[in-house]
Amino acid sequence: MAFHRKSVLVVDDDELVLALVEADLRQAGFAVLTAANGKEALATALREPVDIIVSDVSMPEMDGLEFCELIRQSPEHVDIPFIFLTAHGGSEQRIRGLRSGADEYLVKPINTADLVARVEILYDRIRRTRSVSTLKGSLRDVGLCEVLQLFELTRKQGVLHLDAPTGKGELAVADGVLANAAWNDLQGEDAVFQMFTLKYGEFRFQPKTVPSGNVGHPIGLVLMEIARLTDELATVEGHIPASGVPLVARRPFEGEDADAQSVHLAITEGCGDLAAVQRRLRISDVRLRLAVGKLVESGCVAAGGAPPAAVPAERSETAGHKPAKLLVAFTDERVLSRCLALMGDVGSRPMQRSGLSDFSRVTVSSQVYDVVCLRGEKRFSFMWELALKTSDGAIFLLGSDADKEHAAFFSARAACLGTPVVRVCLGRSLGRSTGVHAITTPDDMRHALSALRPTAR
Repeated sequence: MAFHRKSVLVVDDDELVLALVEADLRQAGFAVLTAANGKEALATALREPVDIIVSDVSMPEMDGLEFCELIRQSPEHVDIPFIFLTAHGGSEQRIRGLRSGADEYLVKPINTADLVARVEILYDRIRRTRSVSTLKGSLRDVGLCEVLQLFELTRKQGVLHLDAPTGKGELAVADGVLANAAWNDLQGEDAVFQMFTLKYGEFRFQPKTVPSGNVGHPIGLVLMEIARLTDELATVEGHIPASGVPLVARRPFEGEDADAQSVHLAITEGCGDLAAVQRRLRISDVRLRLAVGKLVESGCVAAGGAPPAAVPAERSETAGHKPAKLLVAFTDERVLSRCLALMGDVGSRPMQRSGLSDFSRVTVSSQVYDVVCLRGEKRFSFMWELALKTSDGAIFLLGSDADKEHAAFFSARAACLGTPVVRVCLGRSLGRSTGVHAITTPDDMRHALSALRPTAR
């Protein structure tokens, strides 16, 4: 969170009042900007960061009422606290001031201690909401999923700007709805899917009025769709070629998948690799990779120009069994990396990122696992519950005592879905906890995984 100074704009054509109020506010720790009339104050507020405005009503050039009405028309200042000072205490003018958008209305001569107290109360109120309204950070530290969940809970309105090495994008949110999305030349849901593949980049939130746009779905629904695509993608990841590998159409595609139909047509018409297909169709990596995976798996497209033949030796299902799908739930990426290192040989399938998950294929003894890794906290249940339904087993990685509650909730949901779960910790720190396997060597990992094999579906 960026540091933000406590700033107050004081507006009054009376130099003595201006000096007294400025001195007391500075003594209370506020940075103070001053202006002699509404016109000057409007220019200052639009140019400088201001938290609270204290303004006289009767001033030359532009009075306080007009200034308040105009500043409220700016999306960035629509909620800025506004205190009126006036020499006239009549109810009619007081009502006019409150209707123009003022939060407080004080009659001169004012008690500056009372004014400072009111300013501090208003500042405390906006400080409590600033965690969202001035949100900024790095995708390395906070994932896009977590940021959007925060917007869904707080129902804020504005635009999230993303700046990454591969491009720039925007997500507009309003009252729990994802209204609009753009990423480079992608628009709508494709832009959303593409931005969810980002691991690096900076983001900042700009509060503003958001009109209807090209998405218009509740944030929760969009996150569920991304989780579904991610889970489906993991099932065909072994068939997706690397970027630059030639793609050749071998036979017609007769399925109903619209993306697969479009991709097959593009390949048939000469788009020879993933990049060429994406340039033609302008779709997200997630949708493109999923469609290509389905086409290669079905034999309609061959990667590398070779005939669709034989399933590779790694997938020849070593002992006559197809790879088991294993969900690994984690709360700490460092613990996840150490866990995967203990699992076994990743062969030619290193860990890759797609959408909300990481995935790989590992061989432990004679068993091949297609591994999907997802955040295991309760707030991410919308993702991992979907993956649990199609998994043969699951591992929950505990990094500290704080993870026990998440692990218990995860295990309970898995039991309801009939998916076996092994809870493990790396090292002996949590090894004495009931039902937690302490893992320090590859042999320990093989022993823990063996508990899942008899019930693999």
